[in-house]
Amino acid sequence: MADKPLVTISIPTYNLGNYLEKTLNSVFKQTYQNFEIILVDDASTDRTAETIAAVAKKDDRIRPYYFEKHEGVSKARNYAIDHAKGDIIVFVDGDDLLDPKYLEVMVTGLADPKVDLMIVGFSWGWRGGYDREQNPQYETVTKRRAYDSINYRGDNIGGYTWNKGFRMSIIRDNRIRFDESIDLAEDLLFTADYMLASHKFLLYEAPLYNKVNRSNSIIHSATYQMRAKEQVVRRHIDEMGMDLTV
Repeated sequence: MADKPLVTISIPTYNLGNYLEKTLNSVFKQTYQNFEIILVDDASTDRTAETIAAVAKKDDRIRPYYFEKHEGVSKARNYAIDHAKGDIIVFVDGDDLLDPKYLEVMVTGLADPKVDLMIVGFSWGWRGGYDREQNPQYETVTKRRAYDSINYRGDNIGGYTWNKGFRMSIIRDNRIRFDESIDLAEDLLFTADYMLASHKFLLYEAPLYNKVNRSNSIIHSATYQMRAKEQVVRRHIDEMGMDLTV
């Protein structure tokens, strides 16, 4: 990996006109600046597409794409995977906020070619910073520990994709994709597939990713059928990991 590897930031958007600018501002304030942003608008009906077009004119690191019809977050993320130029990819939701050191910590951890996955801490609804004097450290996490966290709600690792840095080489070599047929737990399944194809994981527990609680998000508006399918996916993830020993 180069001294300053390019990071691809995948940001899918759908009706996030009131949030996207703040999210992008938190990206532009990163201490690590060698990145590209693949912004996919999933046929928004508000002013999201206009916001994307306006910011893309100001910064050539933004690569916008606009779906003609609503396709879902998995297809938007798969578009980013297919078109990524970076060595590392991170998946950021278009309504969340990043600590300025988010990318720097990801790149520093993955500078070791033996590290396959970099994980950072996160918080829900956080509005301030964190105590940098506590001096958080990089720590190795076993594959068994990381995998077991996928289905455990509230775990500081979890199966979420947004608090992790992935190597594009591993994604491509193993043809890892987001399942476009499911609306919930698609991130958990992607993370499970990636972890099974990987070996060494690092954790940096400082909360560098902030999940913004949005009342109309899919987590809050999911139907019974979507929840039932989610449980099937979670059981499948457990079955996939039954033979893990480390």
